[in-house]
Amino acid sequence: MNILLTKYQLFTVTTNFVIFSSILMAPALTVAAAKQDGWISMLIAFILGLLLNLVYVLILRKHQYPSLFSLIDRVTGKWIGTVLNIVVMFYALHLAAMVVRNLSNFMVASVFPTAHPWTYQILVIALVAFTALYGVRNLFLLNELLSPLLFFIVGGSLILIIKDFSFLEIKPVFYTPFRKIFEGAYATLGFPFIEALIIGNFFHYVQQKKQLMFVYLSGISLGGLTLIIAVLLIIGNDGAYMVARETYPTYSVLRDIEFTTIFERIEILIALAWITGLFFKTTVCFLVVMMGFKHLANSKSYRPFIIPIAVLTWAMSNHLHKTVMDFSNFVTSSWTLYWFTLYIILIIVFLIGFLRKKKQLGQEQHARDR
Repeated sequence: MNILLTKYQLFTVTTNFVIFSSILMAPALTVAAAKQDGWISMLIAFILGLLLNLVYVLILRKHQYPSLFSLIDRVTGKWIGTVLNIVVMFYALHLAAMVVRNLSNFMVASVFPTAHPWTYQILVIALVAFTALYGVRNLFLLNELLSPLLFFIVGGSLILIIKDFSFLEIKPVFYTPFRKIFEGAYATLGFPFIEALIIGNFFHYVQQKKQLMFVYLSGISLGGLTLIIAVLLIIGNDGAYMVARETYPTYSVLRDIEFTTIFERIEILIALAWITGLFFKTTVCFLVVMMGFKHLANSKSYRPFIIPIAVLTWAMSNHLHKTVMDFSNFVTSSWTLYWFTLYIILIIVFLIGFLRKKKQLGQEQHARDR
C-alpha cells in the first residue's frame, strides 16, 4: 500500500480529531464538577494531555515512526504482539462505536427527536465504510479539503457568542476546590487528548518526518486551545448552573444567537461541522482497525474486513450502553482511566523496544572495538 501523506494533512486530522469530539460536550463535562472554573479544568486537561502526547511521540521518534502494529510485534514477539495488537484494535473499534453512538444521541436529542437513532448510525457507518474502501490517503485528502471550512465555522461561531459574554459568570476564579477542578479535568483528559494516540499509527505514512512531532503536537495544541476558549465563552454566556444542566451547551448557546434578521438558527452550522468532524474521527478509528486486521492476516488488502467490522461497529454502538445516561456516566467516570491504561501499556512496550535496541547497538559497537 503506497500511501504518502503531508504534514499539513496530519495537522488537520489531529486538530479535527481533538476539536469535534468534544466541542459540544466538553463544557458540560467540566462545568458539572468545576462550576465556573470549568475552563480551568479544560486548561489542566489540555496541559496534561499535551505532556502525555509529548512523551508518546518522543518515544515513537526514537523508533523512526513505525506502524504501531509492526513496532509492537517487533518488541514483544509474535504471540504477545498479536494479543497487544488485538487490544489496540479493540480500543479503536470501541472508540468508533462510542463516537457513532454519540452522534446518534445528539441527533435524536437536539435535532430530530422523532427519528430513530439507527437511521443516523447506519448512514454514518455506511459513509465511513465507503471512505475506508478508498484508503487512508482518500480520508486525509478529504479532511484537508474541508478543514478550512470547518475551522471557519468553529471560529465564526465562537466570535458570535463573544457579544453576550459576561465576566461576572466566571467570577470568582478558583472559587471551586481544586479537587473538583481536577475532577472536571479528569473527565476531558481521556476525551479527547489521550484518545489521539491512535493517530500515531499514521505517522509512518508521512512523507517528510522532519518536524513531525512539532506538527502533531501543534494540532493537539490548536484543538485544545479551541476547547478552552469554547468552554470559557459558554460559561460566560449561560452561566455555570445552566451549562451543567445541558448535555450539549454549545449547541444551546448558539441556538439563541441571531447574526442578522436574515440569518437565524446558526447553531445548525456548528452541528454540521461537529457531525463532519465525528465522521473524520470515526473513519480514523475504523482505518486503524482495518490496518490491524491487514497486519494480523498478513494480507495485501483490508477490504474483505470492511463490511464485517462496519456491522460490528453498529452493533457495539447500540449494545455497549443501554441508555444515554449510562453512556454519559461511563465517559465521565471511566473513559480517561480506560484510555490511560492503553497509554501506559504502549509506553512500556515502546521503552522496552528502545532499551533493547540501545543494548544491541552497544553490543555491536563493543564487538567492533574488539
